[in-house]
Amino acid sequence: MAPAIRTVYLDTMLWNALCDQGVEAFSLVARLREKNGYLAIGTHDFYEIAKNFGRPENHGRGRLLFSDFSKYLIADTLLVKDNMELLAHEMWALQLRLPVPDTTLSSEDRALIVRKVEKLASGELGEDDAQFLATQKAQADATRINQIAFLENRPDIKSQLQSIPADQLSRWLDGETKRPAGRTILANHIQRRFPAVPMNEITEYATALLGRQMLFSTAVIRCDLYYNWRCANRGSIPKDLIDDMYHALNAVYCDFYATAETKQEEYASLLLSDKTLVAIYDKKTPIDEWLIEKLTESKSVSA
Repeated sequence: MAPAIRTVYLDTMLWNALCDQGVEAFSLVARLREKNGYLAIGTHDFYEIAKNFGRPENHGRGRLLFSDFSKYLIADTLLVKDNMELLAHEMWALQLRLPVPDTTLSSEDRALIVRKVEKLASGELGEDDAQFLATQKAQADATRINQIAFLENRPDIKSQLQSIPADQLSRWLDGETKRPAGRTILANHIQRRFPAVPMNEITEYATALLGRQMLFSTAVIRCDLYYNWRCANRGSIPKDLIDDMYHALNAVYCDFYATAETKQEEYASLLLSDKTLVAIYDKKTPIDEWLIEKLTESKSVSA
């Protein structure tokens, strides 16, 4: 039997580290393959790197990162579907009675992304790209503001969330995900993705997805619940929290979620299943060596 493929999802900080440390893309990919490991690239990484084009003084940094990033795209790596497409393909897997959904982009979509990254690497930022960046930022800002306002207007809900201590948060998330409230959250996500689908069908899908314990469907519920709890208990929401959680959700079908932010260990482990290991880069070991070590350690444990 062939050894299982292990996928490693890197958040944006680690793509920056690979670039800054001058890691040669094709060499690293080949070394990971010797350990039967693959780098999994999330579509959200493109948006995060493209933020550099939001300010003229950061354009050079953006071009450098995209130039390095493009080498990984044409190497032997995996491209993970966008989060809402993961949800759509879980629904499709359910309908076709497949054991797992298709989580990676097609070769055609991959080619489109490669061309887009090559343009950005040359500094070619179109009007559509600029509008996309502005829209994404506006949506993230609106989500933060609306969530804070909602809890201020619903002190009963805020008080209920504040009654849940941090050491019981994981248990609470487990329970709420299985209750009607969890199904309602998932149904809302399905409705936003498929607005033309009748509500009774959406409810049936939500119930079936949770019955099958589909990884993304479960994680996106926990994500919303955690976001509400954190806002109620911390009184504020960091600007990068939405992006960080988006990365974690994108890694839900990967074996590793790797980041350099120690604070993410708190909530990434709450959102992801035990099938995904959260690994925090120590910022001391060369990033390529650290990735190889993580794969080697996990192989020893599984053996």
